[in-house]
Amino acid sequence: MTSETPRPSLLFLHAHPDDECILTGATIAKASSLGIRSIVVYGTRGDAGETNDGLGTESLGERREREAIAACDALGVSKVAWLPYADSGMVGTATTANPLAFSNANIDDAARLVADLVRDEHVYGVVGYDANGTYGHPDHLQVHHLAHAVAPLLRSDWVFDATYCREHLAALPDSDGTLDESFAAALVDLTHFVTGEQWALAKLAAVSHHLSQIPSDWDTERPDIDGFRARFGTEWYIAARPSSFDTQGPDDLGVLAALFEPEADWPVTT
Repeated sequence: MTSETPRPSLLFLHAHPDDECILTGATIAKASSLGIRSIVVYGTRGDAGETNDGLGTESLGERREREAIAACDALGVSKVAWLPYADSGMVGTATTANPLAFSNANIDDAARLVADLVRDEHVYGVVGYDANGTYGHPDHLQVHHLAHAVAPLLRSDWVFDATYCREHLAALPDSDGTLDESFAAALVDLTHFVTGEQWALAKLAAVSHHLSQIPSDWDTERPDIDGFRARFGTEWYIAARPSSFDTQGPDDLGVLAALFEPEADWPVTT
């Protein structure tokens, strides 16, 4: 009898339900098609958020958890897990002061919780958020720190900060061209991207499961596919080695090379 080599896994850390779609949905769908196991771990259930949808007897956290499971299933996620933290809400709100809020968690304790959840996985890379937490939300900032804390525990080869490209967004027709340096990342800092019509459509289909978070002016029957593709069709990353990595090792993505394309190959000049 011979033992099988475990399939490589990619661990996606997210702050709230629907973040998995908006920031990394195309990447998850493409990874699944390549035979890479996708594991999604949420810091919170998004219970401090808002909704335009009636909840009935459910709490917002319960609704968002149910929506997240459906979205992850649509994207081909292999495993979904939740950390035991409350949604921190926006800066300066009462929920941010909650000692049980995700943003107030001890990062080393949280990293150990995540590592325990995936101890049987071969996690080749950890996906978190950029140093700005994309837009400064306390829970998003915590995801950035958590990804970089858990990768060494898992002996992962790479950390990928999911982000947006400022220059790309500023060049969109509905933008005034302003670059907000407190938002996401600059083109010069980006290392990789994931794009493709198949993955963008898979992402859009998964987003439709998050009914509690879809804006009231979004036409679910006839969505603005072109607008969605332009803003969210490409997913950007900043790849880095974990702090514990042997700097003498190979400087390539290995099994993830078919998933993440190098920034230099991006076909559009912004």
